[in-house]
Amino acid sequence: MKRAGKAICLCLCALLASEVAVSLAEAQSTGQSSPSASPAEIVVAQDNRRVRNFFRRLFRPREIQRESAPILERLQPRERTVRPQRRGRSAAPRPQAIAAVEKAEDAKRVLVVGDFLATALAKGLSAAYRENPNALVIDATSGSSGLVRNDYYDWPAKLPGIVEEQNPDAILVLVGGNDRQGIDTPTGPYALGTDGWRTAYAGRVNALVDAIGATAKPALWVGLVPVQSSTMSRDYSTFNGIVREQIEAKGLPFIETWNGFANAEGKYVSVGPDYRGQSVQLRASDGLNFTRAGQRKLAFFVEQRLDEIFGGIAPQLAAADAAALEPGEEGPQIGPMVPLDALAAAGGDSLATGATQEPEEGEGLGAADAIAKRLAGEEAPPAGRIDFYKWPPPVTVPTPQPAAATTAPAQATTTSASPAAQ
Repeated sequence: MKRAGKAICLCLCALLASEVAVSLAEAQSTGQSSPSASPAEIVVAQDNRRVRNFFRRLFRPREIQRESAPILERLQPRERTVRPQRRGRSAAPRPQAIAAVEKAEDAKRVLVVGDFLATALAKGLSAAYRENPNALVIDATSGSSGLVRNDYYDWPAKLPGIVEEQNPDAILVLVGGNDRQGIDTPTGPYALGTDGWRTAYAGRVNALVDAIGATAKPALWVGLVPVQSSTMSRDYSTFNGIVREQIEAKGLPFIETWNGFANAEGKYVSVGPDYRGQSVQLRASDGLNFTRAGQRKLAFFVEQRLDEIFGGIAPQLAAADAAALEPGEEGPQIGPMVPLDALAAAGGDSLATGATQEPEEGEGLGAADAIAKRLAGEEAPPAGRIDFYKWPPPVTVPTPQPAAATTAPAQATTTSASPAAQ
């Protein structure tokens, strides 16, 4: 290695000496061609001359090539290559906004009160009744309100004035989203989750129920839904239990919405079926609020109950005008909408295409009876379904499993009967 280094150094020194010799020779030739030039002029000429020494050639080859290129070639503009533009995917047409129809003078007025969750309910109902002239939604919610901080907004005290001003035909209540905090009472403050807090909160619920009852207006209390935070979801479930126990004792219906925004285990989901069965985004990215589809689904749980209160405000299929029919032509027979599970509730294990058996005397008509009872409200939906509102829910007692046999079962033997027995 030392020998190779010495050899490289000797080569570099030799090249440097040859370069210096060439430069001196060029300087001498320049001085001889102009003998009248002074030594100072010769020095200036040598300084202005760009000496291409060994190091410039060795370490800056690009600059040398650039200097050697013709001037005209460098002055020519470069041709720009035009890249072909990519064609973007054609965007799907946006759904056109449905123009809201003018409401009738005798339209049913639905008053929505509560916190920010009630605001989502009011928006969903407004979208549901957008084309219905017979229903008008009045949003009287206060996003930061609740039942705990009555010093900020006292719903039992505010509600009578709101009802007197708006004169609604029905009242919807959804509140509790902001109530995860300590509560102050005349006997002192209570922390969230304590027995004192539960008792005080039940008293606040009763006060609002009494205020609603004093208005003599039909009302519905909508339950809370699960959220992304498991701790908040547990508290919301506790609030639902307290509210349901208090209001149903006074005859105020409670609308369960929890399962509509939860999975099979009752936990929060952000994506799920909308009111038409299509899988969509129901909850916002914060895990608390609703998307437009979620607002519409939340309102779906209330629509049917409002329709029962008002005696039918949902748009119905209109039968054909008798005057527009041809002679001898009958109009379409449009019956009431029947839930798909009405036939399943009738029981039976035979296929629809199988041979039917006439019912014996004293037996019901099977599916026809089930449909009639369901429409008349005489038969409740199957237990465990979202529209099953019976409280308390039925307790399922697990069937005890038989104990495992400790000995092997005896092998069955076949014996013939004795002649005497015959």
